[in-house]
Amino acid sequence: MFRFFVFAVCAADAGDAQHRHHPHPRDIRYEGGGSYGGGEDYHGGFEGSDDAQQSNGAELTSLAHSSAVQANNAVQNQQTAGSQAAFGVSSSFASAALGAAQTAQAALVGKQAIVQNLRNQLNEAQQQLQREIRQYQQASSAALAAQEASQQAQGQINALATALSAAQGGAQRAEQAFVETSNAAGAQQAMVTDAKQRISRLLGQIQTAVEELQETELSALRAAEAAQIARTNVAKAGAAVAAANAKEASPAAATTINVVDTMYCNSYCLKK
Repeated sequence: MFRFFVFAVCAADAGDAQHRHHPHPRDIRYEGGGSYGGGEDYHGGFEGSDDAQQSNGAELTSLAHSSAVQANNAVQNQQTAGSQAAFGVSSSFASAALGAAQTAQAALVGKQAIVQNLRNQLNEAQQQLQREIRQYQQASSAALAAQEASQQAQGQINALATALSAAQGGAQRAEQAFVETSNAAGAQQAMVTDAKQRISRLLGQIQTAVEELQETELSALRAAEAAQIARTNVAKAGAAVAAANAKEASPAAATTINVVDTMYCNSYCLKK
């Protein structure tokens, strides 16, 4: 749109100049370059891609340069025409120079807008760069914190693995001790059973022996009573014999009584 406006202005100025005066064609060339500075501010913007802005900037630069060349050529032609022709021809060249200057001014304004737009983009890109740097620093800090947390977690895992290994070893030793103590308890239980059975047998034997002892004591008591009776009988018989033979003491009778007493005493004392 801007280029169309510039070209339209140039075409209108050129057409007006040709309509009013028709100068003699001259092969006038001007080579050189100059700068044009204006104090006007341009409030507008050019939007598009970077390639499009670069293309527009190059076209505006070329247009401003060619307009400056045309303006200088018009001034030079005006000076030449002033010495050779009338005032109308000089005025025609002045109009052409003015149109070229306006075109160059428009190109300058457009170029300034492009430069300002590029500066704005540069500022925005720098701000974006700062934001990306801050985000990168934050991401780096987060990654470092995550790495430290991972190392701590790995340390805890290693500690837990060590504790688990120790616990498994303790469990195996405890199980082995349980098996050994269970076997010892089983053997001890068998020994207790044998001891109980032995005690039971001994109690039975003791009970039998006590019963036999009681029977033996009863038999011994009965034998002692019988011996006492026999002794009494012997004493009575001896007394009768002594009475019968009082007058005739016989050593043989006394010997018989002593023998009977000795036999009774030995039998009774042995059973006791």
